[in-house]
Amino acid sequence: MVKDIVGEIVFNKKVGNNIYILSLEAEDVGEIYPGQFAMLRIENGYDPFLRRPMSLFKKIGNKYYFLYQVVGRGTEILSRKREGEEISILLPLGNSFPKLKERENVLIVGGGVGIAPLNFLVNFYKDQVNFYTFIGFSSFVLEEVYVDFKNYSREFVISSEDSSLGYKGKILDFIPENLDNFEKIISCGPSKMLEILMKKVKDKEKVYLSLEERMGCGFGICLSCAVRGKNRLLHVCKDGPVFCGTEVVFNE
Repeated sequence: MVKDIVGEIVFNKKVGNNIYILSLEAEDVGEIYPGQFAMLRIENGYDPFLRRPMSLFKKIGNKYYFLYQVVGRGTEILSRKREGEEISILLPLGNSFPKLKERENVLIVGGGVGIAPLNFLVNFYKDQVNFYTFIGFSSFVLEEVYVDFKNYSREFVISSEDSSLGYKGKILDFIPENLDNFEKIISCGPSKMLEILMKKVKDKEKVYLSLEERMGCGFGICLSCAVRGKNRLLHVCKDGPVFCGTEVVFNE
């Protein structure tokens, strides 16, 4: 059941180049599943008018964590928010990643702040699933951004395009060559990264993608988050944000 709750900022910390972790304390709405997202109202007035969609990075009790990047006016205003200020949170929205089996071998591929729902997924299952995690950033981020991946993955690889963190290059340069060894491949990040990843995978049915698109409403009313599907247009907020690899078509 979707609820509109008010969260009080515990911290709003810069952890990389224009990347922040926001922690909000609010009413515990119960179970939220990895892949689901929230819509945050940055201000009480009408500037900015629309809420901002954000995947949950982590949830511990009645504390909700979001990883975001400053990319426009709304997130720039959000980055200036301080401890004690309040933010309206509409959640949980969207669908979730598929249920994982115990000791299943799962490849995680993430890029930039797209790692947020993947971090929630790894936290959710912790030591129950065999995660093999490969994540990349454009530049340096603090360890608290990726520490859960390190703690709960059988293999962990990190890269940065400017060589400030881990291997130098794009993360797809370092993923395993034989992708048939994994029961599932789960990914979130820039559209181009997902497109290239899909070309590397033969069995599209075992791939699950969390798509990042601009949203206006979060309920499929405004239709602003449409993406191309196999047989129809898909709306990320209503039909997703998680899609099986067989559902999505990328621009050639």
